Amino acid sequence: MDIQKTKVKTNLDTNFLKLIGIITMTCDHAGKMLLPNILILQIIGRIAFPIFAYCIVVGSLFTRNVWKYLGRLVLLAVLFQIVYTFYCLPHWQNTFLVLNIFFTLAIGLLCIIGIKEKKWWLTAIAAVLAYYLNVDYGFFGVLLIVVFYLLRDYPIISIIVVTVQLLLMGSNFSYPFFWSLQSYAVLSLPFIYIRTNSNLKINKYVFYAYYPLHFLVLYLIEFLIKK
Repeated sequence: MDIQKTKVKTNLDTNFLKLIGIITMTCDHAGKMLLPNILILQIIGRIAFPIFAYCIVVGSLFTRNVWKYLGRLVLLAVLFQIVYTFYCLPHWQNTFLVLNIFFTLAIGLLCIIGIKEKKWWLTAIAAVLAYYLNVDYGFFGVLLIVVFYLLRDYPIISIIVVTVQLLLMGSNFSYPFFWSLQSYAVLSLPFIYIRTNSNLKINKYVFYAYYPLHFLVLYLIEFLIKK
């Protein structure tokens, strides 16, 4: 299918978007694990999740088999969870068993499948999982994926709704009401809504492998520094 001939009016240059996501995500994790006092790294890192959430929507529209796509995400989520639990939680959380971002993306994709196939029970199950499971970015992270999907053909409405949602996700309900570190996620919007044509090619398995591998490299660096 030629994605350039579809109705989708937002950015379909997903390889470019994934590269931006990889770079900004690496800045975020390097900032959290190695350089926590350099806040700009975590600000840059806020760009990553909305881009990955949006790429799930594009993937759901153009993948040959959406169930295999979901299966890959679930497999990666399960495999990476062991590493994520034992290494990430001491740095970032005091709660037990925060589920990694692949669970968030997989649940968001399950919501989309339910909507596409009009199997509302699937969407309901996904919504319950998103609400009750302790996934990265929580229920509203999954909701962001659904919003991107539902408003994919209405970019002006989409950017307004997504901007408000990202600000609400970042709000700590104190002054200033609509701004916190997470609110810098709005910096991702130009990448998503301005169409590019980079002709960049990234093998999907390279992209999948990068996520756990960059964590392992950062862990090794951190270990060597503290040794």
